[in-house]
Amino acid sequence: MQWLQRLATTCLVLLVSLVTLTAEAEMKHAKASDIQAHMTWVRAVPPVAKTTAAYMMLHNYSQQDDRLIAIESPVSEVVEMHATEVSDGIMKMTKIQDVVVPAKGHIMFEPAGNHIMLINLKQPLKVGSMIPVTLVFEHHGRIDMQLVVSHPPEGNDSDEMDMQHSGHQMNH
Repeated sequence: MQWLQRLATTCLVLLVSLVTLTAEAEMKHAKASDIQAHMTWVRAVPPVAKTTAAYMMLHNYSQQDDRLIAIESPVSEVVEMHATEVSDGIMKMTKIQDVVVPAKGHIMFEPAGNHIMLINLKQPLKVGSMIPVTLVFEHHGRIDMQLVVSHPPEGNDSDEMDMQHSGHQMNH
């Protein structure tokens, strides 16, 4: 009977140690799942277009702000984050280097706002196809995802913003 009690005590100590180590590891390293993308899509463009945009809401469920420092995709030669500003009735696109996703908060990449540019597309994108994208965060690291190519959702008129940026000033 005494061996059974020692075995139970040893198992309890091992279980507590395992839980403690797991909790410490989670506190030291942010999990990629703490940042999630919702409402993701890539704007469908004609087959001859060389540029399009991607949109999403990024939600940071962690206790720590994080910076989105890069975005990658094999479907284009260049991926950039842009901010849209309207000044004196002129829409202006400006390249931005990073975006802070606040702790317990979210940011939007949306038409006529911050958006992700896929520049020099390597091939035409078909409606319904999935586009691989990797988000690179300062603390959360790399997060891979798939975005669907689609037309703008209802109420998001494509005339709102020309993804070719023609007629708009771009500052890089």
